[in-house]
Amino acid sequence: MTNECSALDIANYLIYLMSSSCDDLSNMKLNKLLYYAQGHCLQKTGVVMFSDPIEAWEHGPIVTSVYHKYKSYGDSHISEFNTDDLNKLPDEYKDILLDVARTYGRYTAAALRNMTHVPKSPWSQVYKPNVQHVVISVPLITDYFNKNVEELHSAELNLSEDDFVGYRDSDGILVLPKEWDDEEV
Repeated sequence: MTNECSALDIANYLIYLMSSSCDDLSNMKLNKLLYYAQGHCLQKTGVVMFSDPIEAWEHGPIVTSVYHKYKSYGDSHISEFNTDDLNKLPDEYKDILLDVARTYGRYTAAALRNMTHVPKSPWSQVYKPNVQHVVISVPLITDYFNKNVEELHSAELNLSEDDFVGYRDSDGILVLPKEWDDEEV
């Protein structure tokens, strides 16, 4: 598979997928989802989903072009996407992005930040305080996702209820958006 997608194309598709199912798709959360999308694409296909570099910033992995495009939103929800660009992505990428949205979209931006900061993660291996433009290499991401794909989920982390998106129903059970239920699809 050849890559003809930019990180902005991938971000646009993630916004499309998540704009109606969550209300917390901030710039930080979007960038963390891009990191997970890249990692899972590398793990599943051996090919990068987008060629834009992922940098190690203080609050985790960031794609600079995406950060700058959406920085005006601050911590607010991003819901605007370009429908004309949705067909730029191959179906295989769309499938991976749907899985990423289901798996990681249920976490808050802060929880995703913490998940990218675990010891031995690509971010933790290259981040240097007060040093800008430190790139997290594709081989480092590939190696990490190949070795740790099963441990990337919350079962391996100490997350609290506040780290999840959703609400409690009348029985006190945490309910996630219907769109993220693997059983429904």
